[in-house]
This record gives sequence, structure tokens and C-alpha cells, in this order.
Amino acid sequence: MKTFSRTIRFELIKICSSRVWWVICALVVVIQPLLALISAKSFAEMGLDATPETHPELAVALPPLDYLGFDAVLFGLLPMVVFGGILGASEYKHHILRTTLLCQSSRIKVFCAKVLALLICSTLISFLTIFATISITHFGLGELGLHPFYLSTIAWQFIGFSVLDWILLTILSFGIGMLFRNAIVPLVFLVPQVYNLGNYLAQKWGWGEYLPVAAGNLLIAIPTDPIEHDPLKGSIVLLIWVILTLITSYYAFIRNDVGGKY
Repeated sequence: MKTFSRTIRFELIKICSSRVWWVICALVVVIQPLLALISAKSFAEMGLDATPETHPELAVALPPLDYLGFDAVLFGLLPMVVFGGILGASEYKHHILRTTLLCQSSRIKVFCAKVLALLICSTLISFLTIFATISITHFGLGELGLHPFYLSTIAWQFIGFSVLDWILLTILSFGIGMLFRNAIVPLVFLVPQVYNLGNYLAQKWGWGEYLPVAAGNLLIAIPTDPIEHDPLKGSIVLLIWVILTLITSYYAFIRNDVGGKY
């Protein structure tokens, strides 16, 4: 048990000392709340009852107060997917994995420690970023908004749904990156879905809603979105994707040799 906890700490240190971790933190923790603040200021100037008829710059009417700010949450999803894919593939670069296995020979413990370390880091950054985004949105709305720290029951529910969406898609990208030993495959598979391809396929193709990003969108769909909010279905579908990917990547990890050119 002590060796496993040391392995988890080792993986946490590797993640937090990597350059990609700090780049992702700068993108999502700093830029996303800043974008939300800018949007909130413009909403406050227009008024929360603004519609496309009264303000032509709006494509749709503003969502109810409890849901404001969650459109900005989609900005950070792309960096998190990239982060997971890069992290999963990085173990096979510069013989990092060989060094890791010299310290901990049990591949089962190494794989589990990697997933748990990523789970801890993605949970931390996801909650911090999404809470900051929604809190700053209502701070920017001034008297029109909710209390920036207490928020509302609906707002807290959607913060939880958004955090779950970020975590599962990050781990999914990580699992695909480890399985194929490069970051290109998870990015090619997931990034186009983030850019509305997932919702488009879900609307045009019956099975499209079972793609991971489209399923994740069911978790965070707000009343003004064209898709229905169905967190149970979305979380189950996304969990199945994550579990199957992790099982496959785990099997490949314990069976394949780490030697050679990687």
C-alpha cells in the first residue's frame, strides 16, 4: 500500500512539474474566467431580458439567470482534452515509461496510479476553473446576478455536471493516447466533436448522440441549447466510453513491451 501511494505521489509530481500542465492551467484558470467576465459585462449593459429583436448582435435570447456563464465553460473543454491526450502519449516519449517501471515494477500499480493522479489533477483544475468562471460571471453582472459565492441550487448542479464532463473526457483522451502511444489519435477523434461536430452528428444521425462529446453535452445542455438536458443518459454513455477505453489501454499496457523506438 505504501509503495502504491508513493507511486501516486510520483505521478502527481510528474504531472504538476510538466510544462503542459502549467500551459493548460494558464489557459483554463485565467483566460476562461476572463472571457466570462467580459461576456457578463456586456450582458449587464444590454439587460438580462435582451432578445435578438432588441439586440441584433444576439443569436438567441439570453438563458435564465441560473444558467449564465456556462457557455464560457465550453472554452476550457478543448485544452483539457488536449491535456489528457498529451499526457497519455508522453509516457512513451524519451523513455519515461522505462524509468517509471524501474522505480515500480508492477504495471498494474503504475497504470492505476497514472489514472488516479490524472483524476485528482483534472478534478482540481476542473472545479476551480468552472466555479471561478460562474462566480466571476455573476460578479460581473453586479446587482443583476446571483451571489458570486453562494450562487443557486441550479447553478451548483450544472457546475457539478460540467466538472464531471471535463473529468471524463480528459480521462478518455488520456486512455486513447496511452492505447495508441501518440496524442494525434485522441485529438483527431475528440477535437472535431468539441467544435460542434458532436452535436451536429447527434441531430443528423441517430447513433451520433452516443459519441463521447455529444453524450457529455447532454450533461451541460442549458434551456437555450438545441439539445435536451439528460444528465443520466449522458453520464452513463460517457462512463461506458471511459471504462472500455481504460480497460483496452490497460490490457495493451500490461501486455506490450516498452522497449524499442517509442
